[in-house]
Amino acid sequence: MFRFLIFIIPLFLFVGSLDGQVPTEADDIRGPKAQVEIRVQEQPPIVLWCSVGGGVLLLALAIVLWKKRTRKQSRNNPREVALANLAELELNRESLVAEAFANNVTQTVRQYISARFGIAAPRRTTEEFLRDLAQDSQTGLLGESDHLRTFLKSCDLAKFAGTELNSAQRGELVVAARNFVNSTSKTATP
Repeated sequence: MFRFLIFIIPLFLFVGSLDGQVPTEADDIRGPKAQVEIRVQEQPPIVLWCSVGGGVLLLALAIVLWKKRTRKQSRNNPREVALANLAELELNRESLVAEAFANNVTQTVRQYISARFGIAAPRRTTEEFLRDLAQDSQTGLLGESDHLRTFLKSCDLAKFAGTELNSAQRGELVVAARNFVNSTSKTATP
């Protein structure tokens, strides 16, 4: 109750001092003040910055996906895979026994043929593969069949007959395989 009186008494005193008089401009001793401008901060263009940021993110994502796709394509390119395998075999040709070396070179060429021309070369014997190749004229390998026959027979001698391969013969097999891959990679894929 005491708090109520503290607020009410000054109010009665103020109202009583007015005596029904309304203050006029003449009673005001200060006069009008100059108008004060309050600066309103400009809103940053949020939509613009979000659009720019989103565009940059989309561009970065597109670049990453494009590089990933080209890397995958070059990795899956039969020619590139075969040439990389042959280069690795050429570096390690002295450390492998003749049978393992010939098997690796043959498998590289057969996998290249399988991936490039769609022929199941790794699952057939040399005779079966060459017979099927002679019957199928659409593969584009007909012109290379004599070189391929010589190459595969040389590898078969090392794999199955136990023929030793010296360093020069190993180099010739790798060069023959590389030449075969390079010459057939230029022909059209069926």
